[in-house]
Amino acid sequence: MSSEQSSEQLVQSFLMGSKQSQSGQRRLDLLNKIDALGSLSAAAKACGMSYKGAWQAVEAMNQLSGVPLVTPQKGGAGGGGMVLTQAGRSLVAAYQLFNEQMQHWLRELETMSPDVLSQLDLMRKISMKTSARNLFHGSVTKIEKGAVNCDVTLAIGGGSEVVAQITRGSLERLALEVGSDAYALIKASWVILMEPQKGAFKTSARNQFCGSIMKIDVGEINSDVSIQLEGDQAISAIVTNQSVASLGLVAGHRCCALVKASHVLLAVSD
Repeated sequence: MSSEQSSEQLVQSFLMGSKQSQSGQRRLDLLNKIDALGSLSAAAKACGMSYKGAWQAVEAMNQLSGVPLVTPQKGGAGGGGMVLTQAGRSLVAAYQLFNEQMQHWLRELETMSPDVLSQLDLMRKISMKTSARNLFHGSVTKIEKGAVNCDVTLAIGGGSEVVAQITRGSLERLALEVGSDAYALIKASWVILMEPQKGAFKTSARNQFCGSIMKIDVGEINSDVSIQLEGDQAISAIVTNQSVASLGLVAGHRCCALVKASHVLLAVSD
């Protein structure tokens, strides 16, 4: 890959993720605040982050860059702090310049073609690759924080929701808050199928999806069952052929898919 092609792909990635780059922007804002305040704790507070979350962000940035962007500074009236290295200052300056030019270009593009920006979001969605068979895009509607884990509710359209249980560290690392766009990823092998019940039924699984079976691809041992849900959503499950037979699963019949909240992975465009 040539340097010109590499640069073009980076620009495309930045543009297509422009609505989803909250995490990256927060990290760069954190670098700005560290540079201005000379303290990680003060910078974290100014950015609305916990000290632990800010420390993890700094560690991630230093690791990803290959060279230190932030370094401790000993001494001084406050007993020391943190400062940006030359590489860190260069990164912030480059981001500010690129962001200014991009915003200028987007304003001109919107004037020439008002509908084009709405297509960036669709391009971003269809460009995402994952090994998980089930990928749902939505908006965070609720966050319940516990001492260790957090329950995050994602509205995925058609009146459906997905609940994911993640650690507080993951919540901070992904910079999730109510209103954030996010993806819910569920491996097909984590989906449990059951027959729809006439009355109410109880289960420990937080996520329950019911719909009509679209198709069943039968293998030697397992089958791939695809279920059509409300709002043009679909979910796939990998179950044994014996389970297909015992449940009497047939294309066109109703079926329910159960997924534990701890089996839902969350992702954001960075």
